[in-house]
Amino acid sequence: MGHLTIDVQQRPRRSHVADFGICVDSRWKNRGVASALMREMIEMCDNWLRVDRIELTVFVDNAPAIKVYKKYGFEIEGTGKKYALRNGEYVDAYYMARVK
Repeated sequence: MGHLTIDVQQRPRRSHVADFGICVDSRWKNRGVASALMREMIEMCDNWLRVDRIELTVFVDNAPAIKVYKKYGFEIEGTGKKYALRNGEYVDAYYMARVK
């Protein structure tokens, strides 16, 4: 179906920050899997992990993912130009965050 990993920063000055990665199998897309994973992750960060800021990086052309992130309060904070190499071409990525 899908999975989500959370990485809470260990350095004292950034211990209030987490980032995450999420992946949903193509056979399960558009069935609410990403939303369910996001809700649980946010609940854990807000109520159990003392996380006030959740960060992520997403390719600028991943409109479905960006839509889900915005639905849960994430905002675009910047753009990484030529962030990664994909199929022989550089692609940009957005830096997004949700601050409690």
